[in-house]
Amino acid sequence: MPVLGEVRRPLFFLAAFALLLAVLVETGSSLALGGGSAGPVASLAGGIPGVEPDMVDGVDADSPPGNGIGYLALIDGYLLFSVVMLALSFLLSQRAYGRVQGIVTLVVSFCWIILSFVMALGAFVLLMVMFGLFVSVPFGTIAYLAIWGFFPVGESAAVLGLLLLLKIVFLVLLVAAQQKFLKAVALMIHVAMSFVLQLVLGIVHGWLPGVVVSLGDQLLALVFAIVSLLGAVWAFVWSIPAVVNAIRVSFSREQ
Repeated sequence: MPVLGEVRRPLFFLAAFALLLAVLVETGSSLALGGGSAGPVASLAGGIPGVEPDMVDGVDADSPPGNGIGYLALIDGYLLFSVVMLALSFLLSQRAYGRVQGIVTLVVSFCWIILSFVMALGAFVLLMVMFGLFVSVPFGTIAYLAIWGFFPVGESAAVLGLLLLLKIVFLVLLVAAQQKFLKAVALMIHVAMSFVLQLVLGIVHGWLPGVVVSLGDQLLALVFAIVSLLGAVWAFVWSIPAVVNAIRVSFSREQ
């Protein structure tokens, strides 16, 4: 990490704000991807072999398709947390920051593990339902088309374009604030992962045949949740020594 006095703080905080906007866009993406579907679901649920009506309970013609962009918030949300922790190092003394950083990372990582696991489980269940309906010809396929046969590719491309712009602004401002941030390997890997996963999502939306775009989008949502889970586990494990050291230092000072 660069020396705090060398960081151009206004540019750094502008970079953090750009990343915050990206996370807000991701979490609110369902509003932009409202769209519609091919028809009502309730009338089909009772006639799908092997599918219980409660599997599509609450799903109607107005249900917004797509979870991929929303699940990107798991990746970028933790990146935002990392940037916020860097910002705290500007506001706290090094002694206070050294004690707080490990404990806060441990707690947030643990919560992120739980969140990522729950969302991964939900994405997996929904993916199985979608795939099961799609291959259950003919009634299951009809139901799949009614629920997920339409995907707002144009709207998703616009949202992804906005996200790409915000992330580019974030990276440019971060480097402008201090070029030495490029040497922060873990931070740069996280940023690169965010760009790459979003690029893959855009390719899936643009290249897959229209009727299976929802399947590909849901599969990537599951992948994003798994990547977030693994990253949170890694951060949790590596925060444990920092917490132990902080406890030892506090105990030594008391002695």
